[in-house]
Amino acid sequence: MKILHQQLATQSTVTTEKLFKLERCGRYEDALDEIKEFWNDFSVSPNVKDFEPRIAAEMLLRCGSLLGFWGHNNQQFPNSQQTSKNILTNARSRFIDFNDLEKVAECENYLALADWRTNEINEAEIWLEESLAHPLKDSSKVRIYSYLIKSLLLLSKENYSEIVNYCKNSEAVFRNYGDAFLNGSFCTNLGISYNELGNRSEALRYFELAHFFHQKSQHKVYLGTVENNLAQLYKLEKRFAKAHSAIDNATKLFKKIKDKTREGFSFDTKAQIFLAERKFAEALQTVEKAITVLKKSENLGYLVETLMTKTKILLYLNEFSNAIFCLFDAVNITRQQSGELAAQKLVQDFETALQERNKQLKDKNFAPEHNKSENLELVFPLELAHYNDIRGIWIKNSHLEKIGLTQGSMAIVAKGKVERGDLTAILEKETDEVSCGFYDADFGIVCLTGIDSEPQLFDENDIQIIGKIIGVCDSEKGSDGKMNVSPIIF
Repeated sequence: MKILHQQLATQSTVTTEKLFKLERCGRYEDALDEIKEFWNDFSVSPNVKDFEPRIAAEMLLRCGSLLGFWGHNNQQFPNSQQTSKNILTNARSRFIDFNDLEKVAECENYLALADWRTNEINEAEIWLEESLAHPLKDSSKVRIYSYLIKSLLLLSKENYSEIVNYCKNSEAVFRNYGDAFLNGSFCTNLGISYNELGNRSEALRYFELAHFFHQKSQHKVYLGTVENNLAQLYKLEKRFAKAHSAIDNATKLFKKIKDKTREGFSFDTKAQIFLAERKFAEALQTVEKAITVLKKSENLGYLVETLMTKTKILLYLNEFSNAIFCLFDAVNITRQQSGELAAQKLVQDFETALQERNKQLKDKNFAPEHNKSENLELVFPLELAHYNDIRGIWIKNSHLEKIGLTQGSMAIVAKGKVERGDLTAILEKETDEVSCGFYDADFGIVCLTGIDSEPQLFDENDIQIIGKIIGVCDSEKGSDGKMNVSPIIF
């Protein structure tokens, strides 16, 4: 009987080591399959009564951490984070009895992550402070993981400068003692911070390092996350084709590994790219898809970010009331989860987005898109009533004044194919600038001519044809609050 018990203990030790390895490469479902013989009902705590006490505590730790990661990703088990915390708390109590401070700290790291996943940042910080209070060496993988979680919590608070300082101070520790998983995650968080601070070259360098390390760690979830971050970088650089390619790669990867939560958040990134391109209809459709997925997730932080993306899209679509309602949803969730200061930050972000939108409408060429099936501010004459898919473009120069497109007026553009000689609007992909003129094209070169002005030449691969200019209206609204459109006659 004693020999059988020793065999069970040895086998269990091997199993917990294997569970940890599977966790560190993101194979959470495979790890849970390894222990389904004694834990296949996640609504109850794992039955570890047949294990030697020390191994039972380790098994509880592994089960609790795995349930937290798995439940966050696939959305199949409601309240997975609370259940994870209950199991981890049980494990922590047992390790306290053994006076194993490193294992106690490891439990506290995972408890902090569980609270982070439900956007309870203040609670997460308390657990992390508990973990960091234990006298562990920097060579401890548990201590390095605490440093990593600290940078993650700072990301949630958008303290990007503080993250850069914190990470640079601890970079040598990661390089000297961290494994591929820890280094890849470290480089990801630092890359995000540099990107948000506008240092694109450093951001790209750390994202490439993150990709290298996560290829070594074989963590497909975090490889997809790197692709998502690259998409955000390319979006800011207005390299939209590369941004779409990167985020599509991320979405395919998340779908393949059944990570529903990150798949949903990748849709949010896709919507942000459409928003940056001013493709507002596509942006709204995509962000709605993201919200549908993320409403089933326990990661309310991701949902809040996506609701804020929708709010910004609605602002550009002139749907101010709906934008306010969407903002309220985000604020209410944040107030409950993270407190009043975090909720106020969302309101400030909304005000900044509104100011930016107003500035762009004043300074840039584009006016909001309109669809005549929706609540309009534009009144069309009968001869233009058959056009449905239109948008407005502010005219910033005077080279088309002789045909009615005066500086400061808004050209009405119908999307679709244009013919030689049509008055056309095009978008330069790299600069996001709009040009208008009479269209001609040959041998891959697009030419726009104005009235008494030099022709403009473009490589057809460098532009996007917005459509044919069919009408014009000045910037003044009538007494009914609407703007009257006049057909272009020349």
